Amino acid sequence: MKRIITFLTFYILYFTAYSQQPATTNSADIYLQLQKLNVLGSVLYIAAHPDDENTRLLAFLAKEKLYRTGYLSLTRGDGGQNLIGNEQGIELGLIRTQELLSARRIDGAEQFFSRAYDFGYSKSVGETMRIWDKEKILSDMVWVIRRFQPDVIITRFPGDERAGHGHHAASSLLANEAFAAAADPTKFTEQFKYGVQPWQAKRILWNTFNFGSTNTTGEDQFKIDVGTYNPLLGKGYGEIAAESRSQHKSQGFGVPRQRGISLEYFKTTGGSAPQNALLDSVVTDWSRVDGGAAIKAFVDKIIAAYSFKYPEKSVADLVRLYQQLKQLKESYWQRIKLKETQQLIEVCSGLYAEATTPQQQAVPGDSLSVTVLLNKRNNVSISLQKITIISSGETGNATLASSETLKVLPTNDNVNLPFTFRVNTDAKPSQPYWLQNTMLPGSFDVTNQMLIGKAESSPVFAAKILVEIMGQLFEMERGIQNKYTDPVKGELFQPIVILPRLSVQQEPALIVVSGENAHPIKLHYTANTPTSNVQINVHQQPLMTDTLPMAKGNERFVEKSIGSFHQPIAKNNATESGITKDTFTLPGNVPALYPISIRYDHIPNITYFKPAVQSILNLDVKIAGKNIGYITGAGDKVPQALEQMGYVVTRLGENDIYAANLQQFDAVITGVRAYNVNAFLTNKYNELMAYVQNGGNLIVQYNTNNGTLPKIGPYPFSISRVRITDETANVQVELPNHSLFNFPNKITSKDFEGWIQERSIYQAEQLDSNYAAPISMADAGEKPSNGSLIVCKYGKGNFVYTGLVFFRELPAGVAGAYRLMANLIALPKK
Repeated sequence: MKRIITFLTFYILYFTAYSQQPATTNSADIYLQLQKLNVLGSVLYIAAHPDDENTRLLAFLAKEKLYRTGYLSLTRGDGGQNLIGNEQGIELGLIRTQELLSARRIDGAEQFFSRAYDFGYSKSVGETMRIWDKEKILSDMVWVIRRFQPDVIITRFPGDERAGHGHHAASSLLANEAFAAAADPTKFTEQFKYGVQPWQAKRILWNTFNFGSTNTTGEDQFKIDVGTYNPLLGKGYGEIAAESRSQHKSQGFGVPRQRGISLEYFKTTGGSAPQNALLDSVVTDWSRVDGGAAIKAFVDKIIAAYSFKYPEKSVADLVRLYQQLKQLKESYWQRIKLKETQQLIEVCSGLYAEATTPQQQAVPGDSLSVTVLLNKRNNVSISLQKITIISSGETGNATLASSETLKVLPTNDNVNLPFTFRVNTDAKPSQPYWLQNTMLPGSFDVTNQMLIGKAESSPVFAAKILVEIMGQLFEMERGIQNKYTDPVKGELFQPIVILPRLSVQQEPALIVVSGENAHPIKLHYTANTPTSNVQINVHQQPLMTDTLPMAKGNERFVEKSIGSFHQPIAKNNATESGITKDTFTLPGNVPALYPISIRYDHIPNITYFKPAVQSILNLDVKIAGKNIGYITGAGDKVPQALEQMGYVVTRLGENDIYAANLQQFDAVITGVRAYNVNAFLTNKYNELMAYVQNGGNLIVQYNTNNGTLPKIGPYPFSISRVRITDETANVQVELPNHSLFNFPNKITSKDFEGWIQERSIYQAEQLDSNYAAPISMADAGEKPSNGSLIVCKYGKGNFVYTGLVFFRELPAGVAGAYRLMANLIALPKK
């Protein structure tokens, strides 16, 4: 009798990750997965950010103990610093999401997220809970626990100051509260209509640590050795962990492989304490399922008969196992093991399946060509029954093409089946699900309960492939990807992007208008499908009409002078300064959108869409000097802001930094972390100091101190980890007569209003007496710190080191930051 299985996206495909290359499975992997069939245990690890997870422990749990293992990161890491580019905020969160998924593909765990937004370093649990909306994030955690059903929950951090900062501590406090709430039938009852039930984990543990000067481990704590070597993998878990953690490239977390004994310590914070094993008192074999004894015996038989050279010999028994699992009463572990068994049947059969298109993008109404490729590489009886192409968005699937194809698959011979279908005319741009609604102050606005917790959006199109293997029907689903060959990188797979029919982008993102300079609005619009009579509105009023036909791919530009249609939305600190925003729409009040593309080799291509909104900063600022040399660091958007102010900015590389060339610049500015990422700056110290000595202004933005920081200033100082995280923290002017506050702009307390996320990071300390510290500031309850801005005279010129977060404030249009930067550039040459 034939039975059809359809994957239950509710439980099974919930955390599928889509990579740049299809996964491959060798015989050792298969053997481990066969053993995993007999393991019915699960562990959920919880922390605040990408890179907080203990990758060695995750790898050990997933690949040695063979537990179903997950990592719940409350945020996507949006508020961190970016070592590989200039993306910040949600764009950095998109990068770090994919880096986490790359890490999970290595260590074998699954990935989860809450709706919390990483709003930057927070010293206060109270601030974190308030900004995130505690009950909302607690609800997300309970939801993930009820769906994942972990036997044990582990937190990375304690709920106090030892955690390091507010996000870390909050993740622990919320996890312990969620441990209890998930089991309480009176809590978050609205979730039950979506199929979950209360779930009580056996225990919750804190994975204690020894970081730097903080050692929270103790010999009275439960401990396990996770440094085991796995000969089937040819690696120890310290080696796997290094590969996994090194995926966090935007944070500069590449680490060496470690080998040998590695102890992890645990302190019980809820439930019963373990005595001999992490999952003590948890039934982790088939005896936890009614009828499971017979299943275990059959799995043992399959393992004993497994052939590493001929894995296809296990297929017949695996199919029979699958059929026995179908006879069991439906339950969580029955569903999990059905999925695992089907995957084993596929890989033991050597069945390769992909669905690809040469097209990178699609537009509503477009015709899309897809090829489904199948290759049964081992000698197993498989016949193809049916292929269905669906749109697989989060709002529901729609059938786009279908073919009944009764075909016996030959052995090790490619079967290519072409499809052509039309993209739905009402298809929306392929936006990551958490960005589809306007963000709330401390969290993403996700209203579809079934999306909460998902690591990423589903691919926009998928192929459902129905095959018969030894008399049993199975349905496989493959996301449709763009496949192409790069002459250097080889074969690559990338996501397909649905574009709007017309993309509209304003340039630049922020216009600075002052008494000294002015810029017109520039609109750049692109036809993604043949079009004519383009009309673009601003605030629902016609701005321009283009009646000339546009072929697909045509781009045009138009400039419009700044007129009376501006809608002021905020006064932004300094007197007479304010931000206005112009919102562009298409006929029918359809938001005008444009794509932002993020491209890095270590993650899949990322595309998301921003509304065309022109921000205009009406700024009362004067500048002195014109020419700026900029040494790029880890990446920021300060040069563009300087150009908006009216400066001429020249990017400087290693070969441009010599005395004769630097003389032309009124100031030389280094980008964030420039000394961390540009080794050549160590050898350019004398050139830069000579520039200052001869009358130049050298402004160094923040760097981090990893213990090997080169010389930066003309006199000694060190760089600390001190930061001022409250963007409203009071700023005390210590040297009011300093030219920094008086020329060419009068700086007042108003210039420190309207700042975003934070004030200052990685401040200077241990200052030589030659340095002046013109300002001091402090977060609530802390002593004032004066290291956010230090200045000294050196010869005829000036040197500045600043931890003030100009890299955040200038792109955000904070007027006071512009005025203060203008004064730094104008420091007098005498």
